Amino acid sequence: APDRVLAGLEGLISNYRIRTAHLNAVKAQPELMHGIIKIFSLSPYLSRIFLSNQYYLNILIEEWSILKSLRVIEERLGRAVEGAENLESVLAAFKRMEELRIGILFLLDILKVEDLFRGLSRLAEAIIKAVLNEFDCKGLSVIALGKLGGREMTFGSDLDIVFVSETPEAMTAAEKVMKILTAYTDMGILYSVDTRLRPDGARGILAQDIKGYRAYYMKNARNWEIQALLKARPVGGNQRLGRSFINMAKEVILEKGRNIKKDDISAMRDRIIKELANESKGIDIKLGPGGVGAIEFYVQLLQLSNAREFPEILVQNTLTALSRLVKKGVVDLPGKNTFYKSYKYYRRLQTFLRLNEEHVVAGGTYVTGLAAKFMNHRSEDEFLKHLRTLRKDVLKAIDKI
Repeated sequence: APDRVLAGLEGLISNYRIRTAHLNAVKAQPELMHGIIKIFSLSPYLSRIFLSNQYYLNILIEEWSILKSLRVIEERLGRAVEGAENLESVLAAFKRMEELRIGILFLLDILKVEDLFRGLSRLAEAIIKAVLNEFDCKGLSVIALGKLGGREMTFGSDLDIVFVSETPEAMTAAEKVMKILTAYTDMGILYSVDTRLRPDGARGILAQDIKGYRAYYMKNARNWEIQALLKARPVGGNQRLGRSFINMAKEVILEKGRNIKKDDISAMRDRIIKELANESKGIDIKLGPGGVGAIEFYVQLLQLSNAREFPEILVQNTLTALSRLVKKGVVDLPGKNTFYKSYKYYRRLQTFLRLNEEHVVAGGTYVTGLAAKFMNHRSEDEFLKHLRTLRKDVLKAIDKI
């Protein structure tokens, strides 16, 4: 993508007053230089971040290749927000910088897609904890669901969280935390939060106590809400409350999960394909038939159906759950291989599409041509054929469940 690279380099020169020291520092790290070219050629999203602030170039020169633990991210973020006048802007700048670093490592193939997910999930956790530290949150716990719960976040993933509170003060704190996490800044929104995951959806109250959650899940929860509890994981706040929520979630899953049948999952999947998938625009690898969502739904069905016999299969991460289902003989090896191979391929491709601000694979487009090369195919036709084959293989494996 030479045109993209040229435009990026022109932006770099015009936006920044590049000093000789900067150029020498980049030249001294050939892999970083290669990474910057990768950003410009393969990701408009990362290019915009990179060109928005000269500070990012300085950070990349110093520490672009360091793989950070959650503790290190929390420490760095803690120092960044200390005494900050505009917390939301500091958090947004930190998030963009980490996304830039992680994105470079991914595009250079230094970071595998599973490690990218863990990195972006750690980043979200650190941001949640930094926000909690700003308020009196003794009686508040934040529970992750969805991609954050499974440590499977990619670029643009929603923040799927619910709040557990036991005091009126904690309810007020939850509202303040939510306001910051969803704040609009000059760099865009910090995170989108899916409010449908709380009891009664967007109409429901923001935080409840354990008793309220248990009553809702046992009496009123829909199948997909029981299913969502498989991803539950405490990510900040009161640890005792967090543990209580997880224990409650396991009780609900063991009691109600076995009532969810394959026909129920199939009906949900059909509705998603009909109402939400963008198949008219191309191959929707997330929501379309035989895609990411299909694999996740049916792995979760097997967890729900077999949790009473094998409680150790109750883990949040899709691939970890799949491995444990195989160990227990719930999934045969051919089925596991199909799901495993397809899921990793889809999620790597999905991440590349997100970096190009696309959600479907549409034949004949510039991004699809780039995606074919990125996914190591010799041509776009070979790439599209491979995608269709994967979908068929996944659907065949699902039929055998």
